[in-house]
Amino acid sequence: MAMQAGLEERYFITALARGLEVLGCFRVADKGLSNQQIAERCGLPKSTITRITYTLTRLGYLAQDANHKYVLGTATLRLGSTMLQGLDIRELARPMMQALADSTGTTVAIAVRDRLSMIYVDVCRSTAALSLSLQVGARLQLAASAIGRAYLAKASAAERQEILSRSRELDDTVYDSMRQGVARALHDEADFGCATSFGEWQQDINGIAVSFMPISGGQRMSINCGGPSSSISQEYLLDEVRPRLIAIARRLES
Repeated sequence: MAMQAGLEERYFITALARGLEVLGCFRVADKGLSNQQIAERCGLPKSTITRITYTLTRLGYLAQDANHKYVLGTATLRLGSTMLQGLDIRELARPMMQALADSTGTTVAIAVRDRLSMIYVDVCRSTAALSLSLQVGARLQLAASAIGRAYLAKASAAERQEILSRSRELDDTVYDSMRQGVARALHDEADFGCATSFGEWQQDINGIAVSFMPISGGQRMSINCGGPSSSISQEYLLDEVRPRLIAIARRLES
């Protein structure tokens, strides 16, 4: 095992990994990040970050705004577009997602895991006056969202352990939250066959989610359904929406 680990480390390119960490630290709500802010998020020296951001800017993966802060460049858009086009499952899922959203007055989305988050890759909304405003590319925490806990419930024991190890590397608070999230995920799966979030992710939002392995193979995904608690109650989601959401997930697997 030690020899195998040593061989794997020989192929690990630290500089490349750091560059990808820099790109991965940007969030949807960011208006622009300075080298210092990026250094704090990545846990690297500012001098190292300065060289990385310079290189990524030269290559088009970063750009500087009017305040000389960094934003994601057009080269990352090209990568993202290529990845989304490769998710054939979206074409199969979208008609079913839209039909469920329209008939239940909810927002339906599918997401994939990225480290300790889930990233939306498709969203369908109903015509209801009140609907969730999350967009493709939005991130939700694994442990703190129904769509994340649905993933945790169906992930392999080895993958759950890898996720817990990642969270432990950050700090004890993140690790404890993830450990509780895994326990909650398994409990909900046993009780309901889905993950639930009733006023937890956001106080006025209810939602449920199911994980599935796409028929086309590749990466495990999750699909959720939810809306404002003022119009989408816990009982409605569990009694009316849950069987249909589970059926969609099974169709996307089989």
